Amino acid sequence: MPFSSILGKSLTLLTVNRLHARHALTQVVDIGPGHGTYGRLLRPILPEARYVAVEVWAPYIKEFGLREVYDDIHVADARVFDYSHLARGGVAVLGDVLEHMTQAEAQAVVLALLARCDAVILSIPIGIWPQGEYLGNPWEAHVASYGPGHVRLVFPYVNAEMTFNTGENAGIGVFVLSQRLPLHDTIVACFTEAADILQANTNLFYCGLEEMADLRNPENVGRIHNAIAPFLV
Repeated sequence: MPFSSILGKSLTLLTVNRLHARHALTQVVDIGPGHGTYGRLLRPILPEARYVAVEVWAPYIKEFGLREVYDDIHVADARVFDYSHLARGGVAVLGDVLEHMTQAEAQAVVLALLARCDAVILSIPIGIWPQGEYLGNPWEAHVASYGPGHVRLVFPYVNAEMTFNTGENAGIGVFVLSQRLPLHDTIVACFTEAADILQANTNLFYCGLEEMADLRNPENVGRIHNAIAPFLV
């Protein structure tokens, strides 16, 4: 589906906010944007960054108004996209997209992004989440699963992680990766601070919204930003 659980979104926002305060992030690369969730959520936090999307299903661009969200959109399969077209630096976000490709393909995509970006943030369903094509889009089918502790075996350079449990051996895992050694301690500190805030303020898990809230709605985006505003730096 072109939308996903709200779990982990506030953690990503708080982490990016802290990282930008210590190391300016000049671009956001959103792989498989779907509704444009991360572009809509991150733009108020990083208003001067350049927003780039790589979307395989062209109909989503018009259907979800993605040209109003991103500065550049590449209609391409992330598995074969030439990432040398991207500027260096910034952060890449892969939100609930890696389960739509094999683990070997996902690893190759992440490694390519790590070579261009300062940090890569993954949001991955943990456990078995079966799904077929959605409204004629065959790329919406899930073809890979990740169990607890499995992500670190597949993807190198994981600096920090947090899992939001939704059931036995199931949940949403958020991971931040970087192969920029000078940034390692900074990234870990930013993620840890953000995770500590959520653990002390569990209302931020959902920010008063339903788990599958429509984040195309500016009111819902505003509620998330109002909830995390006291914790931004």
